Amino acid sequence: MLSPWHHGPFEEVRKVVARSIDNLLFYNTDSPLSVPMEVSVVLVGLDGDGAYRVDLEAEQVQYLVHHGFSYHRPACWETKREMLVQHELSYNVVKASEENVVSLEKALRSNLRAVPGLAAAGSNTTGERGEGGEGAGEHEGQPHKAIAIFLLNLDKTRMDPSRPAPSGPLTSALSEEQLEAQEGGYSYAYSYNGAGHAQTWLSHGRYVVIDLSAGPITFGHLDEAEGAVVPGTIPRVRSMFLTDEPTLSSSSSSAAATAHLPARPQSKDYFSGALADVVSSAVEHLFSPDVRFLNVDVSHRVLVAVIVLSNHRLFNPLAPGHAHSVNLHHLEAQITGMLAPGQEVVLVSGWHSLHDHERLAMAVEKAIRHQSVVLTHADGSTSHGTRSFLDAPYLLHQFHESADMLASALLEAAHPALSASLFLEDPSAAVDAADEAASDEEEDSVVRTSPPPSSKAPPRRTILPVKRSWDAHVGLKERTKSKERRAVDAELAREHGTRVLPVFVLSLAGIEGQLTMADEGGQGAGQQVYAAPDAVLVLQTAENSTIRTRFVSAGQPVFSSPQHLQRPLTAGIAAALGGLVAPYEDLKVHRQRCMRRDWVWAVGHHPFGPVSNTSSLSALLQDTIRMNAVYSRIDITLRSLHRCIQAIEDFSNTYLFAALGNEVHHPTHSDAHHNSTIGAKAVLKALESLYSDPSRSSLPIPHSVVDRLTHSLKEAEDHLQKLSSHLYEHELADAHHLSRSLLHFTHGFHHYVEEELSHAHEAMRCCRIEHRFPSRTAGALLYGSILLAGFAVYFLVIFFSASEH
Repeated sequence: MLSPWHHGPFEEVRKVVARSIDNLLFYNTDSPLSVPMEVSVVLVGLDGDGAYRVDLEAEQVQYLVHHGFSYHRPACWETKREMLVQHELSYNVVKASEENVVSLEKALRSNLRAVPGLAAAGSNTTGERGEGGEGAGEHEGQPHKAIAIFLLNLDKTRMDPSRPAPSGPLTSALSEEQLEAQEGGYSYAYSYNGAGHAQTWLSHGRYVVIDLSAGPITFGHLDEAEGAVVPGTIPRVRSMFLTDEPTLSSSSSSAAATAHLPARPQSKDYFSGALADVVSSAVEHLFSPDVRFLNVDVSHRVLVAVIVLSNHRLFNPLAPGHAHSVNLHHLEAQITGMLAPGQEVVLVSGWHSLHDHERLAMAVEKAIRHQSVVLTHADGSTSHGTRSFLDAPYLLHQFHESADMLASALLEAAHPALSASLFLEDPSAAVDAADEAASDEEEDSVVRTSPPPSSKAPPRRTILPVKRSWDAHVGLKERTKSKERRAVDAELAREHGTRVLPVFVLSLAGIEGQLTMADEGGQGAGQQVYAAPDAVLVLQTAENSTIRTRFVSAGQPVFSSPQHLQRPLTAGIAAALGGLVAPYEDLKVHRQRCMRRDWVWAVGHHPFGPVSNTSSLSALLQDTIRMNAVYSRIDITLRSLHRCIQAIEDFSNTYLFAALGNEVHHPTHSDAHHNSTIGAKAVLKALESLYSDPSRSSLPIPHSVVDRLTHSLKEAEDHLQKLSSHLYEHELADAHHLSRSLLHFTHGFHHYVEEELSHAHEAMRCCRIEHRFPSRTAGALLYGSILLAGFAVYFLVIFFSASEH
């Protein structure tokens, strides 16, 4: 049996990657780059040693998951289209040993806590590393960092704290009475760090847990039609044995556990298919998520400015020692985990009064919107009411257009020519701006601003001399670099300056109602944070300790704490700086580009959502941020290469092809070009046509230029294959450096193609394009005569062979 941390060599998937590179470079411009990804699926208690003694075949689960979800292509929220990166998924499905089942059941048995006022019991899973047993921890000795999904099917009767500790073999057969009593007369759910009730949760590491024995759970948003968690969202093992008639007892917990069961038992195949669907959803949302913004940041320093704008003096969020203060050192540590290799962070903060910035105060007042909603009360009755929210995009636009230097200058610094061009698709202007910045080595590319003049005393400001790099964050092993990488860093470090990310915290008091934040058109109302590519907005209401949200969990409303800033600050900076998407969100490009939420992944080690109580990022999300930067560079690189190839094809179609698309001359190759691995590709007919006739004295493009274009494409092909290998082996530092080099290489190639085609067009201005019929030669007349003679003989033979003749 394979280990759950098995990771196959790249040679097993090299052919798939090479085929995808051929397609995207030389055949189909819409074909993405294939990046292999291996996911381990660990079946715990599904080998006849868990609840109901279910025994699932690992091969069947692997077959269903692989054929149902074998690839996934992330989308970019900023461009509203799929990226030119596609994960080729492979699954390693294994079964856990009985020792792992025993250790997990003991851990849950010791952590089960009764929840007063609820029909279901809750289990506190704040220490999930210990509960994960031997397989759930991170294996530091492994050369790769595996990702895994744990499917738990634990025996609730053995975990019941009110019963004596079980003894005997785990695989003993169950009688009919024991089979009906497998629910144990209670239900339980997971609460991560004291928040939420769920059957699934994301760990602090690189794995996710799906417990089939927990629940059933109900959770969702009152204003959304899909994405809610219902008892049938996670398949129940009980559905394979019992019907919807509750036979345990008349208690509410037993009735809740059986009320959703089907009218007749389901087959094992149906259950395996439903299980595979949950696994594919976990891969789509957690391991292969979307990218919020194209992150092509090439700066070697990130300046995060936390600016608190307050209209009260109740407390200062930046002052330590009270319940609503921000831990800036913890925030700086989280930002450090989001950085690319070689980057360093500088965190500054300041507290300002909105009364001293009337333009910003007016913008806040103008951005407040009101919306009619239907309110649901505790007794189930409904009534009409209004809800107030801040229109975050409009507010950010007003900050940018205001005459206040505190906001507009920071936003201008966050959006200079360098950053503005980098966030678009064409990296040409970005590198040009970086080259201009490299002329003055003593100055950075950040716009320097001074505080606004005021007759009063200058505002209180806290400056943290924090300067930490990603290399120091990952340790001495990752800090050691090769000579080639140091040379690349030395070359690129001179070009890039500082990226500025302003974070505006609105600490408001005296606002009527329960004020929240929303996107365009009031979408997503109820949030506390809004992230844009160049800024972050965070809302703090000083007078409301709790706000009732539009979410319902287990029939009870969910409340949020708008006075706490640590979690929304981390979430907003991760979204703006790293392009991170919440684990429960994804963009459906093929469904009118609508954003969809699946709340089954709302609980876990992340700072997003209404039931999150964690102000830090898991190792999986930190890796996702670094991969987002690599994927963004790949997307821009491939689209730039496609534009270059399309320009060559257009030139060839104009000057070297006949009206019906046939080549004027058959290409002839030199020996060196004939040995090229890409000379026979379909799209290279354009380059081959440029050779058309080497004996001609004048050519549209010289042979040396065509050779350089061909070898440049071959070099890009090799770089893309190495980049896919680094991503598969989880060598993110190497992938970062290679993707950055590839982006600069593509920039040079793009300029070279434009220059050579411009020279060729200029040289062809004196010519006129004509299409003529081919001249009649003696050989053509001879072959035509032979063909006519053959037809004549054929008809004569047919005519005289008839019976009447």
